[in-house]
Amino acid sequence: MTTNHELGLPLRRLMILAGVSATVYALNRLLFIQMMPEFGFLRQYLSDILALPVYLPVSLFFAWRLHLIPVDYRLHFTHILAAVVIFSLIFEGIIPVFDTSTIRDPFDILAYFAGGFLVYIVGFSVKVNRI
Repeated sequence: MTTNHELGLPLRRLMILAGVSATVYALNRLLFIQMMPEFGFLRQYLSDILALPVYLPVSLFFAWRLHLIPVDYRLHFTHILAAVVIFSLIFEGIIPVFDTSTIRDPFDILAYFAGGFLVYIVGFSVKVNRI
């Protein structure tokens, strides 16, 4: 049983995912791209895949710490899908209109879906026992 001062198992697993994803992102930016510049996937899509696995758990953690959600809160599929749509609209729709240094890339949307799928797998692989 968790108290209000402990993370529930689903959120704990998502926070581990966020830490691993942020570490992979940092290694990608600092090492992998420089070591393998010809491998475009690392430069163009890996950070987009890792965006939701970092953003969603961290935002849930802050919501929990601010007492906006209960300790046993579980992320729903619709939340993940909404985050994919919001990220796609902002980063592939709105920002390229105002920032000419960015381009629209439909494969980025697929990368957001892949990251959302990763969050779904980690967040929904925990079974909740109900009595």
